[in-house]
Amino acid sequence: MKNITVSTKNIKHNVSPMLYGIFFEDINYAGDGGLYGELVANRSFEYYDRDNAKDFHQMRWETLGDASIQILTYEDEDDQDRYYAEVTGSKGSGIKNQGYCGEGFAVKEGMAFHFECIARISDSPMSVKLRITDGKAKIFSEEMLSVSNDSWQKLSLTLMTSEEYENAYLELILAESGSLELDYVSLFPKETFNNRVNGMRKDMADMLAGLTPKFLRFPGGCIVEGRNFPNMYNWKDTIGPVEKRRTNWNRWQMEEYQQCDRDSGDYFQSYGIGFYEYFLLSEDLGAKPVPIVNAGMTCQWHEGLLVPMDELDPWIQDVLDLIEFANGDSTTQWGKKRIEMGHTEPFNLEYIGIGNEQWGKVYFDRYEKFYEIISEKHPEIKLITSAGWTADGNDFDEAVAWMENNKEKAYAVDEHFYKSPQWFLDSIHRYDDYDRTMPKVFAGEYAAHTTDVIPDRKNNWYAALTEAAFLTGVENNSDHVVMTCYAPLFARDNHQQWQPDLIWFNNSQCFGTPSYYVQQLFANYVGDQLVESQTDDEDVHVSATMDEDGLRMVLKVVNLSEEDKAVSVNVDDTYDKITKYAITAHLDAENSFAEPTNVCPETREVAIDDKPLTIKGNSVTVLIMEKKLLDTRLI
Repeated sequence: MKNITVSTKNIKHNVSPMLYGIFFEDINYAGDGGLYGELVANRSFEYYDRDNAKDFHQMRWETLGDASIQILTYEDEDDQDRYYAEVTGSKGSGIKNQGYCGEGFAVKEGMAFHFECIARISDSPMSVKLRITDGKAKIFSEEMLSVSNDSWQKLSLTLMTSEEYENAYLELILAESGSLELDYVSLFPKETFNNRVNGMRKDMADMLAGLTPKFLRFPGGCIVEGRNFPNMYNWKDTIGPVEKRRTNWNRWQMEEYQQCDRDSGDYFQSYGIGFYEYFLLSEDLGAKPVPIVNAGMTCQWHEGLLVPMDELDPWIQDVLDLIEFANGDSTTQWGKKRIEMGHTEPFNLEYIGIGNEQWGKVYFDRYEKFYEIISEKHPEIKLITSAGWTADGNDFDEAVAWMENNKEKAYAVDEHFYKSPQWFLDSIHRYDDYDRTMPKVFAGEYAAHTTDVIPDRKNNWYAALTEAAFLTGVENNSDHVVMTCYAPLFARDNHQQWQPDLIWFNNSQCFGTPSYYVQQLFANYVGDQLVESQTDDEDVHVSATMDEDGLRMVLKVVNLSEEDKAVSVNVDDTYDKITKYAITAHLDAENSFAEPTNVCPETREVAIDDKPLTIKGNSVTVLIMEKKLLDTRLI
């Protein structure tokens, strides 16, 4: 019989309160067509060809009957050129939106939708039938909309669907012959996460809430860098009225990312999820916002374009303005903008990452300039630097050398590692000997990759099990490893550019992978302090944390052996209740839409005198040991 020994009297250090979080990037259609609740693709007719070779403004719109679409432009009140569609046809003709990826959207019986558009007519008033259909003859909902103004007006109504269907479509049908002009067409489910207007798809956001994240890192990732200067992510493009936000092409539509053999030519960013929405989502999840900003560099893996050092000031000013937007009051320019958008109180921004996955002298020269100005004006902001694209090698060593000479210039360093399952096992003790005087570690992107070939990588139990073993090492070093998050977060079924991913979704469903349930167990059950824990079995890895009041102790046990283990758990304290959460499965086991919880935790209460304890082979076990809170009130 093997032993696990826990000494609650030997407190090693405090556990970082930010240890487990989530990272959102708009990859795999995670934003538009995914978490973002909008159901109309190309709602403002602003899709465009990045090479100016084709007319993309009608993408995902098709005509019905004898209707025609002409794309025109006008100059709005902000002197910005905007595209709009003029739809002309006879009675009964119209247009249909194909939805994201051409797959429409899911409806249910009694499901309510909020329709909104900006429209005008040049002649007499016109009525328009709004329909949700199966794209053929079946109608799930129909309402009439009247357009009576020759200047742009915003119109809205509610549609209620009559039955369940996976691939429904929105149609706008002319009730009489004529022309209708549309600048913006939107359809949202009435029920969004936390009932936010312009909000998130509820079932997907509920999956995030299930991880109890302590932070949300956003908006990327490679999205931040872009592939050319216009494609770079600028947070100021993403705030204000949604119908006026800039549309940007998504860098993941580039053909060299089509290793999964997916056509991503319709992948754009409407910026409907902008920085305001990211801050709101953080607040709704109880997570601290951790925005990543562009450091004046495009992706170094590709073009590697650089903003000259003497031209960085506007980029740095954007970060200062972001801090003001998040934290400023009504007397500040950008704080006032946040308040006008509806959030009176500050978002209490504390962390900012400068650049994503960048390396070398060109990066650190720019980081230092950001640091000098931001730290002087906002010393309260914790800045995060980058260790590059990998966790070892020359680029990583160069980052370490820079940190050794600039220890005070970063709160934490963002390490990324997409590695084999074996690497995770070999790296369980990676942080044991890290120099504690160096910047702390933020493991900002990681996942176990079962193969180098993207389409062949599996979200299986073996990958998740090795990640769990690695996380015991993270918890045992959680004084220095202060933040971790798996990546990528979401993937749309049959339209992903990257895998593995934590959560998969289609029009009507989403499910967590085995890695999701590992993340959930580790994040939901962790104490305030690390206590000493040991095992005499080389196949078993453990970590033990305890709440500050001593009423709860959490023991995590990862058994990497195929064999069940009879284990004696020896703790130098007594508890009144023990709850056991355990996941075990065949190493090749995966979850799917058909079997979404094929691999997930089982829960049972353990008898206090239940010795030895059986730890299943290839398993992750979490033991929650609790004491009763004694009533000490005077009688």
